[in-house]
Amino acid sequence: MTVLDACRWAEVELRELESPRLEAELLLCHVMNWKRHEIYLNHECEIPESCLDRYRETVLRRKNREPLQHITERVDFLGRSFIAGPGALIARPETEFLTELFMNELSSPDYLLDVGTGSGTIAVSLALEYPDALVVGTDISLEALILSRRNKELFRAENLTLVSSDMLKAFKRGNRLLDGIIANLPYIPSGQIHDLEPEVRDGDPLIALDGGTDGLDLVSSLTASAPAVLRQGGVLALELDMEQVGTVSKILEEDTLWDKVSTFSDHAGRPRVIIAQVK
Repeated sequence: MTVLDACRWAEVELRELESPRLEAELLLCHVMNWKRHEIYLNHECEIPESCLDRYRETVLRRKNREPLQHITERVDFLGRSFIAGPGALIARPETEFLTELFMNELSSPDYLLDVGTGSGTIAVSLALEYPDALVVGTDISLEALILSRRNKELFRAENLTLVSSDMLKAFKRGNRLLDGIIANLPYIPSGQIHDLEPEVRDGDPLIALDGGTDGLDLVSSLTASAPAVLRQGGVLALELDMEQVGTVSKILEEDTLWDKVSTFSDHAGRPRVIIAQVK
């Protein structure tokens, strides 16, 4: 079977996905270890049988709604290719947006914290962006910390420290050293998880999705405890569902510990990010 025929077959198999042609090509690139443009340079070439068998297998896995990033074991984040896996939430464009906004608020930070670091995409990105800063990534999940350590080692982010911690419990209250805290915490209401896309519902760990009854259990905990570890003027950046942004921003605005509460909409015009500073 030629490259073109294989892609056409895969596109039909994946027709229920949003972008079947794109995913068919990405899966073939994964199997062949190609860049995407190499597909077009090799349209008429025959695919070796061993590679074709593997391609069929990966396409059927994707057809069954296994996340693409779990099949390829890679996810792109801020221009870098990170290791991905079922042990942590798959980084998405909204989280890139969160991280970029957070970095826009920083000048020369000394200490940064990524709460619920997951696969470590945010923490590693911060460590590489600010090589003179100490970046700490925390998570309660051992599987997530294993994955984040692999990404730390992949990019040799020596100024990143990974810590097993439930939220801020590993940090001494009143020791206000942190220049910034960033968090993409679980924010899906428990009752809505069954309505998520199969890739998210069945692919991402439940612990990385379930935010409690209103989705804000962990977010509320963090906003209440963060001022005790952030320096004066320290920045807190949160990713939320668009329906939660108004509620959380109002809470922060009414709390005398917080100042300069700003909300940001993603490229589709949906409110997704809150950034606030400690007074």
